[in-house]
Amino acid sequence: MRKKMMAGLLVFGLSVSLLWGCGKPAQNEETPISGTEAEAEESSNETAEGNSGTTEEGTQTGEITLPLTEEPITLTVFAAMDSNLTGIINDYNENGFFEELEKRTGVHLEFVIPAAGNEKEAYNLMIASGELTDIITHNGYSYPEGWDAAVDDGYYLDLTPYLDTCLPDYNRVRTSDPLMEKSTVTDKGRVVGLHILYTETQGPWMGMQIRKDWLDELGMDIPVTYDDLEKVLIAFKEQKNAYAPLSLGTKGTMETSHALSAGYGVMETFQQVDGKVQYGPMEEGWKEYLTMLNKWYKEGLIDPDFMTNGGWQVDTGMVLNGETGVWNAMYTMISQYEADGTMEVVPMTSPVKQEGDALHIRRENGFVGNAVAISADCEYPEIALKLWNYLYSEEGSLLANYGVEGDTFNYVDGKPQVSDKITANEDYSMSQAQALYLMPPSRFGGLYDWTRELASVPEKDIKAFDIWGAADDSYIIPARISYTSEESAERAKIVAEVTTYMEENSVKFITGVLDIETGWDTYVEELKNLGIERTIEITQAALDRFEER
Repeated sequence: MRKKMMAGLLVFGLSVSLLWGCGKPAQNEETPISGTEAEAEESSNETAEGNSGTTEEGTQTGEITLPLTEEPITLTVFAAMDSNLTGIINDYNENGFFEELEKRTGVHLEFVIPAAGNEKEAYNLMIASGELTDIITHNGYSYPEGWDAAVDDGYYLDLTPYLDTCLPDYNRVRTSDPLMEKSTVTDKGRVVGLHILYTETQGPWMGMQIRKDWLDELGMDIPVTYDDLEKVLIAFKEQKNAYAPLSLGTKGTMETSHALSAGYGVMETFQQVDGKVQYGPMEEGWKEYLTMLNKWYKEGLIDPDFMTNGGWQVDTGMVLNGETGVWNAMYTMISQYEADGTMEVVPMTSPVKQEGDALHIRRENGFVGNAVAISADCEYPEIALKLWNYLYSEEGSLLANYGVEGDTFNYVDGKPQVSDKITANEDYSMSQAQALYLMPPSRFGGLYDWTRELASVPEKDIKAFDIWGAADDSYIIPARISYTSEESAERAKIVAEVTTYMEENSVKFITGVLDIETGWDTYVEELKNLGIERTIEITQAALDRFEER
């Protein structure tokens, strides 16, 4: 029998059984968060500071003393394996951070790791079975009806009553900035997930890159408009023999950055313009975008096998083999492409229709990331909460981001800096070393100091933030808007069908299997038949509620 049929009983039982662990919890009045919205950039590194000290009983972080338990206990954790660790380890207990975390806290973590590529399916099966791990991470999968529903259905623990007792460090950081605060609560005013919270805002870390050495050889400038880019692609094909002058991505879009379609004012999902929600692939700009790509496809200017080559960023082999000249990738990849000294790569701003056009779409700023939830059936909920709270304390976040002093980091001018064990490891790349010896940043929550990776990034590559940041992200819908359980259920079904239909037809329009001039109206009408207008309505309501928090 599904847990949601017993949700009332479970929630009542939990409200009684959890009281002993953290002292009497505060009343959850579900009061909406007040305060004006602020720019995430106003967050300062003060959020990383804690009130740590020592007592006769052990180390104290904030209001919580380590170790967390006198007798060793085990908590189970559902977590996908970081791709950087593929072929290196099979269990996070072989990761240096988790080994040290167990020593300090006295808590052993038993990881349930789904097969690569099947994380979402494994998560859904776990939910359907009703047998959840104590701790659940989220990365590309989540409770289908939303965070509030996960609590109401008896799956996830409502953390709101325990913010002051078990989660003092998390709550301190979370409430340090108005935008961060309202991005970490649900529509009902609950705190359900323990989100990754950035020590400082991270700008757009992904966008378009181009072979600058090829441009120099051809006497060409970095393209500004789509017409400029077309001329460059023609030259790359004819004079540099590029198999794929432009690497596009499997779905005809530059996922994650939305960089190629940005100049048409559209992206491959929902967006908002002046507070009004739109579905990008139904807008006229999407038709213009696909029309251009169809022309380029016919002329051999984009990867003829884009449907199978690459994904959210370019296939590295295509870059290193000189098969492509323009692509979508993270800023940290530039130095890797240039490692053998055979090429020069630079970031480029998204092209526009007319020089001077404003750009309102790019990779959004990062300040709140994926969240960790605690199962409503967790046997030791107070230990789980205190354990994760440690990752937001000064001591715990230092361990998570930098590891152990003298081993994976040293202080330089009073600031921690990762050592050569991370930046110049003989066996692993920096990304692999970070994932192996430190806490993998996108999986486990905590206070995240993303600037640690800058130690190995050349200054010229860091300028990518400024180049891609020349655009604003005002068309991006905040990632942390939330839906009611009814909205989530209705919306999820429609979005799944709409997305499949949109992606299939976008590829057909690009390759010419469907003629866009004769087929566009039919495509739009079918999107409406599938319920896209209702989905826009639901998304609009959620956006409005978010803005009013």
